[in-house]
Amino acid sequence: MEAIEKGHRVVAALVAVIAYAAELPAHAAPQDCIRVPVVLWGDGRHDDTAALNAWLRGRDAIWADSGTPVGAAISGRSFRLSSAIYVHAGTGRILRSFRMEWPERGEIVTGGTIEAGHDPDAPPLQSGVTIVGGDPGEGVPFETPDEEAGQARSDASCAIS
Repeated sequence: MEAIEKGHRVVAALVAVIAYAAELPAHAAPQDCIRVPVVLWGDGRHDDTAALNAWLRGRDAIWADSGTPVGAAISGRSFRLSSAIYVHAGTGRILRSFRMEWPERGEIVTGGTIEAGHDPDAPPLQSGVTIVGGDPGEGVPFETPDEEAGQARSDASCAIS
């Protein structure tokens, strides 16, 4: 008898859920998402790894200390980093008179200039760049696979429920 009562309660709950769902609109309203800003510190104290990689991929960025746009060129800044930095060809980005430090790896890269150029098929150019404590293959251009559309990460921030 107890099992039958429990079954009736489950059926009643399902009927209530179905009735509620029937009253909902057929489609959800479009969700307005905001673009998450890329914020660079460039002070050598904050970890700039994700933001610097995003900027080097061509994303717009702002400076954390002033809120002003970074633009296509960075000059005279220091970056504390925790993982690899990738300079993507064809983005038009330029780094001048910079310092990049990976404290955990004991590596410091100073420059000079690194130019991504505007041709996506030509490797980035570097001049006057010094690498201390890096692996032998550091700073050498290499081919990367193109991102597939399904693998691209969204730059929008939306609430998830």
